[in-house]
Amino acid sequence: MQRVRPKMSRLRAILILIGLVLALAALIYAGVSIFSPKQENSVIAYTLPCQYNESLMPFGSNVLYYDGVSIHCMSGNGKVRWSFQIGSNAGYDCTDKVVAAWAGNTIYILDQNGNSSYNDNLGEAIQFARAGKQYVAAVIGDTTSPRLVVKDHTGAHMDEEADAYQDLILLDVGFYGKNGEYMWTLSLDVFGTAANTLLNTFEVGKMNTGQVSLGDSITYAVLYENSKLRVIGTRKMLAFNYRGAEDTSQSVLVYGWRLIGKEIPERGDAMMLFAPTSQTDNQFDIRELRLINGQEDKRYSLPDTCIGATIWNKAIYALSPTHLYQAGLAARRFTAYEIPSQAQPVTRFINTLSDGSILVASGENVFVLTLPEQ
Repeated sequence: MQRVRPKMSRLRAILILIGLVLALAALIYAGVSIFSPKQENSVIAYTLPCQYNESLMPFGSNVLYYDGVSIHCMSGNGKVRWSFQIGSNAGYDCTDKVVAAWAGNTIYILDQNGNSSYNDNLGEAIQFARAGKQYVAAVIGDTTSPRLVVKDHTGAHMDEEADAYQDLILLDVGFYGKNGEYMWTLSLDVFGTAANTLLNTFEVGKMNTGQVSLGDSITYAVLYENSKLRVIGTRKMLAFNYRGAEDTSQSVLVYGWRLIGKEIPERGDAMMLFAPTSQTDNQFDIRELRLINGQEDKRYSLPDTCIGATIWNKAIYALSPTHLYQAGLAARRFTAYEIPSQAQPVTRFINTLSDGSILVASGENVFVLTLPEQ
C-alpha cells in the first residue's frame, strides 16, 4: 500500500520562509560589516569657553586662546587653568611647557602655570617669536634686514644675528637637537632676479653653521627627526644634517602633496601625513592621504570627504563633518566613530593635543574631541 506523506501546513511553511530570509539577511549584514566602516560612539566632545579664532593653539594637553586682551589656558575638558593679561595686538608661540608672547616691543616668557619668568622691552617692534626647549628667539626691527635675538627661559641673552639677514625677510625660526641647542631659520631674498628662500643653521651662542639656497619653490615646514632636518617645500622634501649639509639620497618628491599632520617619536622615523594640494587649497575636501615613514610611502583612500586629518600613536585619524575615521598604519579599512551631536557639523580641524585629543570648531563654537582607543 502506498504511503501518503502529510502535507506541510501553510503556517509552518511561512515560518520556515521567514527563518530563511532572516538568516540570509544576517549573512548579508555580516559581510557588509566586514568591508564597511563600523559605527561606534566612543568619541566624547568637551566644549571650550571661547569662540573660534586663529589664535587657538595646543599647549601640551591644554589649549591656549587669545581674546584680544588676555591669553587664556584651558584644559581639554573646558576649564580655564590660568589667564595672563598682555594687552591688544599680541601674539604668542609655545612648546608643551613654555609660552613666548609679545606685544609691541615687549616679550614675555611664561611657564606652564602662566607665571612670567621674564619680560623686557627689546627696543624695537617684535615681528614674531618662537619658543624652544631651552631658548626663545625673537625677530625684531624692520621687515627687511631684521635682527634675530635669542634668550634663554630666564631672559639671559644668548645670541644675536643681523648680518645674515641683510636685505632679507625672515619667514620662520625653529630650534632642534636633543635639547634644542641648534636653530634654523628660513628667510626670503626678494631683491634678486628671482625670489629665493635661504635656510640658515646655527649652534646657539656659537656660530652660523651653514646657509643653503632652496630656490624659488615655497618652503613651508621644517621637521627634525633621526638627527636630520626635513625641509618640506611644494616640490621636494629635502634632508640636511645638523650643520646644514644636504643628504641628496634622502630627498623625496612631494609635488602635488601638502603636509597636514606629523608624529615625531624620540627615536625612529617621523610619520608624516600628506593630502593632495588640490584638496587642501581653499576649502579642505580631502579624499585620500599619503603617509611617509622612513622608506615606506603609503596611500590611503578615505571612506568619506574629510576636512582634516592627523596621526597619533601610530594611527591615522580623519575628520568629516559628522564622523571621525580611524585606521592603523597597516589597516585596509577605516573604522567610523560618530561625533557627538553638539559638535556637529564640524567645520574646521584645528590641531592635535599631546594626549591625542583633537581641537575642532563647529561654526564659532570650539570643542575638544577625545580619540577612541585602538
